[in-house]
Amino acid sequence: MIAKRIPAPKGGAGFEALARYVVNARAGVDPASWERLSAYVLDANGQGEKVAWSRVSNCHNTDPGWAVKEILATQGRNTRSKSDKGYHLVVSFPEGERPRRAQIEDIEDCLVAAIGFADHQRVSAVHQNTDNWHLHVAINKVHPESLRNVAPFQDHFRLQQACAELEIRHGLTREAHTTSLEQARRQKARGRAADFAARHGAPSFLAWMQEHAAPALLAARDAGRGWTEVHRVAAAHGLVVKPRGAGLVIGHASDSRLHVKASEVDRGLSFRAMTEACGPYGPPGGDRTEPPRAAYARPQGSGPLWDAFRRQRATALAERDAATRALRGRHVAYAQELHAYYQARVARERQLGLRGALRRDAFRHIAEQRHMDDTARRAREAAERRELRACHPIPHWQGWLEHQAGQGNAAALATLRSRQTRAQRIEAELLTAANADDARHVVHRHLRPAIRRDGRVIYRVADGGLVSDEARQVRVPQPSAAASYLALALAVERFGDRPLVVRGSEAFRWQVAELAGVKGMAVRFADPALERTSRGARDGGGRSDGVER
Repeated sequence: MIAKRIPAPKGGAGFEALARYVVNARAGVDPASWERLSAYVLDANGQGEKVAWSRVSNCHNTDPGWAVKEILATQGRNTRSKSDKGYHLVVSFPEGERPRRAQIEDIEDCLVAAIGFADHQRVSAVHQNTDNWHLHVAINKVHPESLRNVAPFQDHFRLQQACAELEIRHGLTREAHTTSLEQARRQKARGRAADFAARHGAPSFLAWMQEHAAPALLAARDAGRGWTEVHRVAAAHGLVVKPRGAGLVIGHASDSRLHVKASEVDRGLSFRAMTEACGPYGPPGGDRTEPPRAAYARPQGSGPLWDAFRRQRATALAERDAATRALRGRHVAYAQELHAYYQARVARERQLGLRGALRRDAFRHIAEQRHMDDTARRAREAAERRELRACHPIPHWQGWLEHQAGQGNAAALATLRSRQTRAQRIEAELLTAANADDARHVVHRHLRPAIRRDGRVIYRVADGGLVSDEARQVRVPQPSAAASYLALALAVERFGDRPLVVRGSEAFRWQVAELAGVKGMAVRFADPALERTSRGARDGGGRSDGVER
């Protein structure tokens, strides 16, 4: 599951609007007149399609409407704080995962306590109108007793740590959580390295070192000859290892701009690991007994994906600029027409020769009309400018990759998956291969898949099944006959002639093996029993392991 805070929009409508969204209440009415809790649970307006249930915590009233009135009264007693007094927490679960109400309530209590809001008033609801069940929690940041507007510190990392513990406690799908600032920096570095490779058509300095130099440096660390051997191996690769701050960096010997933290290359090269194995740091000497190997060369060009993205972005920027200039030109011309029109009106009034109060009233009326017309023109220009920006979006790298992957671009899909390597999931049913790192990237556009930010391709089949095609495996979160067949076909197409590893329930494993045999697929299974079952089904004999069906 993923838990995160949704920042309040600048100049937002406040806690009442947030709570109304959470419980799906009707707008434009006083919270005290909202429908009762049973109506929220049934979601009368949405016919039960949005809200599964709602909950009120730490309030005297159990009705959401009256609870919001109570929260607003508590916030009104804090007159010193000018910052936002509401906290919007969202907890999202993977496709097909629907925890019980008791589990979700425990998850809510633990997450809220982790960020220091255990005693604060809150209104929550579970929304079920998307592929992912998600919990919305509207929290009052003003403490009901001290009346202090509490701002949590590093709440993102606290939420991630609590999520990791709750997934183990409730047996939920394990996600890759960022539980510290250092881990966030490492993930950002991996994303930058993947972006660099896609943009320049060549590996980044970090990726090159992880592939070519890291194994040799680790071997030198364990050779027992201290820092002398480490510096010798580093020099052979055109690198230099030196301390910086409280750690180590590995840099290019002739290009001072190229350097990365040693712990980002491999945790075994961190300052602590190196000093434990080689003793206190010692500078390199002048001896070199091994001829230098091919060092890293900074790429001068750029990759085809990045070039295509830059061309499309430049075109979009040019089109938006041209449309903006045209719009501005029309409004400048209209403003000049208004100015000339009111100048003519003022001149006519002066020719009439009015005196006293009549003259003042006439000019005041003209000034008021001119102000109203000018205000309306400015508002219309702002609205047209917003509409223009919506009609001429400027692509960004992540969104462009997602769109290209949805169009069947295998290179874009590979880049998406390399940008964010997901941790291994504890799933019920999946297909993978022993060496799945070099698997092909395949998208079946005719099935209209959904492309996620991390490169997952989600397929929904007619009989209700769900297939998730990921970087190193094919998962079936919602098993069905059609989903099993599609997953098997994807695995065969992606992993080629490598033996497939099928994990999950026994029913799922035998179903996959028999489907492969009945459909005559050229597939091999790593499990000998599944291989025999597949051959038996292909020959018309069904399962051949001696187990009756």
